[in-house]
Amino acid sequence: RPGQDFAAEARALGRATAEMHADLATAFGTTPLPPGQLAELGTAMTGKLDAALAQVPQLRPHAAKLQAAYAGLAAMERPVPLQRVHGDYHLGQVLRTETGWVALDFEGEPAVPLAVRRAPGPALRDVAGMLRSFDYAARHRLLGRPDAGPLRGPADDWVARCQSAFCAGYAQAGGMDPEADAPLLRALMLEKAVYEVIYEAHHRPAWMPIPLDAIAAA
Repeated sequence: RPGQDFAAEARALGRATAEMHADLATAFGTTPLPPGQLAELGTAMTGKLDAALAQVPQLRPHAAKLQAAYAGLAAMERPVPLQRVHGDYHLGQVLRTETGWVALDFEGEPAVPLAVRRAPGPALRDVAGMLRSFDYAARHRLLGRPDAGPLRGPADDWVARCQSAFCAGYAQAGGMDPEADAPLLRALMLEKAVYEVIYEAHHRPAWMPIPLDAIAAA
């Protein structure tokens, strides 16, 4: 919860996530995506955004920012390996045991067609999902609280510490360096936040400020 240090566990979870991705790469292989083809990934993200804008008008003030983040992938110069990923990775999909973190439920996002769930993607997509999950873990407790204002600072600090520690652990264990691939990670986090806005609009409208605030602050 906000105010409770979770950084050491987040770092360990980052390491476990990198190990999970290494195991998936060994089992299913990888496919290199040359830098020039990253533009196609950005185009696909923009297509999803166009559909989201039609469903949720609250996203429209952020459209230019989101489109720019997706278009920026075309300028990346590092090749990106594509591989099988978890696909629905968040704090509810991991279990802390006596010996470390264990990932659960590899079926992917149930609302997504099976062929899409099984398709290779950037490993940082799972990283983005977990980073967004830290944000949710802190901020959903503030919804509707009359004292939410003074608590936002500690919540922000908790999220930042957890996200930083997770990324450090992930890179140290051999995963794609989130700092070196920051444009891709940012685009994937924004893509995830857009998905969250759609989900909340349909299921929990009172929670929409969580992903909308994240998009606004990105």
